[in-house]
Amino acid sequence: MQSPGLGPPEDPARLRPPMSDRWTRYDTLAYLEATDLVSGEAHAFLAYRETSLMGAGWRVRVRSRLTAGGVFEPAAMAQQAQGATARGEHSFVWGYQRLPCAADVRHIEFRVHVDAGRPVQLELFARLRQADGRAATARSASCDWPADPPGP
Repeated sequence: MQSPGLGPPEDPARLRPPMSDRWTRYDTLAYLEATDLVSGEAHAFLAYRETSLMGAGWRVRVRSRLTAGGVFEPAAMAQQAQGATARGEHSFVWGYQRLPCAADVRHIEFRVHVDAGRPVQLELFARLRQADGRAATARSASCDWPADPPGP
């Protein structure tokens, strides 16, 4: 039971990062929810930073309620960002991706936006379906690409 004045209880269906412990810290970066009205499925995507407190570095993970997620290692993202910039692209897709087609307009992807050869933003993007099967309004959530943590 909720005590008066404490605000609404947390949604038990909401995705959350793992609990931090003495070895690893987890920090939420971005969260996106969208419902596919044809199937009634409620999609949720959570981006979080996983930082080793034992000196093993950090990474970004995307967890998804209904699809595969993704793991974004900083060195790989830096390399991909340089390649995207060299090709004249402003972003690249990493991790799970569902592209639309004539029979199914759903579109889900995790985009890393780049500037001058560096990752600068992570975007969770989902365009699902209206009840009649047409494309619903696209939804997205973004966060700045995490900076390296300060040294020891």
